[in-house]
Order: sequence, then structure tokens, then C-alpha cells
Amino acid sequence: MIKDARIRISVEIFQNNGKEDTLRLRTYDTDGYLLSEFSKTDTTEDNRGEYLTRKFSFIYNKNKLVTEKIDSSGSLPVKSYLKYDELYNVTDEEVYVQNKQVKNYSYEYDDLSRLIESEQKDLLNDCKITETYIYDSYNNLVKQKIQNKCDPLEKKPSENSYNYKYDEQYRILEKRTVASSGSSKTETFTYSADGKPESSYSILGPDSYISTKYSYEKDNSVKILRNESIGDKQKAVNVVIKYDKFGNRLLEEYFDSNNKLIYSYKFIYTYY
Repeated sequence: MIKDARIRISVEIFQNNGKEDTLRLRTYDTDGYLLSEFSKTDTTEDNRGEYLTRKFSFIYNKNKLVTEKIDSSGSLPVKSYLKYDELYNVTDEEVYVQNKQVKNYSYEYDDLSRLIESEQKDLLNDCKITETYIYDSYNNLVKQKIQNKCDPLEKKPSENSYNYKYDEQYRILEKRTVASSGSSKTETFTYSADGKPESSYSILGPDSYISTKYSYEKDNSVKILRNESIGDKQKAVNVVIKYDKFGNRLLEEYFDSNNKLIYSYKFIYTYY
């Protein structure tokens, strides 16, 4: 979509109570590949404005694969160098700070190019985190096992499992997630006649659920009605998302149950 629209710069602006704040700025090359990104993420639940700021830039090879990623968020730049296999899957990522390697990531894939194992080595603390993945015949993740030897409190691997039910078009009708702790979440989905998401319902616990309904308008907009019931707390939010003809977001508006605007995000593009 970025390439088709020939977008050079995209800006995401948060609007709240008459104030605006730039949350994300991205630049792209003429082929639509990301060159740099600045982002601010609000770490609070009530949008108080306590931000985590990140700054990244990317370097590509002739095959348009990222070979170098530079994180200049902190006082010292963090550089990552990436390697690929013949199918263009990332196999290694070496992370350096002041020309000293501090981490190494390695990835292993099956014959279908599905990630089956990832390993993160912390070279400073001489420890590693290993994750393994198992998929079903529809290429959806069914089991994730994590062995974190960098956490002294984690004595045994943690394991998350995912079970699915499908319709005749192989779309997910139900997804059940079971965590190592034994907690579970069940999500159900419905689709419109043309295959678009129509509704979802998530059971988070005995007294907690989230229901979402989608409606699609002729003006390239989507209306989302989201109801949350967490214990004795209930909240209803209406979201309206507008897109351009390429599918790029132009506006996101969030309304309360009385249809009063709470906050919004607008997206501005500069083109080649």
C-alpha cells in the first residue's frame, strides 16, 4: 500500500482535548521500504503522556533485505546486523554497542519456512532464552515453549498452547489459548458474506469478556463497536477508522457509549 501510494513520509498524530502530539514518523524509499522510524508509546492506561521514545533507521542490500538496523533511542547507538538464508529468512542477528557484541539471535525454520526455534544469547551475562514453535496443518501456531535461563526465578520452561476450530474456508472460528499458569482465554469469530471479519467474542475469565462488532461503510471506513466487561467494570467504545483508496489509514476516532469523542489519531502522508 505504501509503495502503490508512493508515500515518502507518514506521520501519526494523537489528538486529545484540543492538543496534538506526534506519536510516529516514518520515512520510506521510492520502493516503499522503511528507512527510518521515530515513535512515542504512552506507557499509561489513561493516556497521561508518559512516553517511551524509540528511534530506528534501516539499511538494505540489493535484494531489499535489511542488513543493518540502528537503534539510536538511548545515549549509545545499538547496531544490529542481519543475515539470511537462500529463502530470505532471517537466520542471525548480531547486536553491538560501541563495537562490542552484546547479544546474538539465531533462527531455525522448517521446510515451509515456518520459524521453529529462536535463540537469544545475552553475551554480557552469559545466558540465553530459547523458544520453540509447533504449527498445525493450516500454519497456525499451536504450541510455544520458552526456556529463559537469563531469569533465575524461572526454574522450568513455560509453555503456551493454542487450539483452533475452522470453517470450510479455513478461517478461524474459535481460538483457545492456555498459558503455563493454567489460565485460558477463548475467542470466537464470525465473518461477513464477502469474508471480512464481522464479530469477535473473547472470554477472559468467569466474569470477564470482550465483544467486538465490525461494519464496513462505502466511504472506505470501518466502524467497530467494542464492549468490555472485566469483573464489575464495564466499558463501551465505538471506533471509526477511515482509509484511503490504497488501504492506508487516514483517521481513527474513539467515542464513548454516549457517542462523545474521547480521542483520535490522524495520519498525514507526504508523497513522492
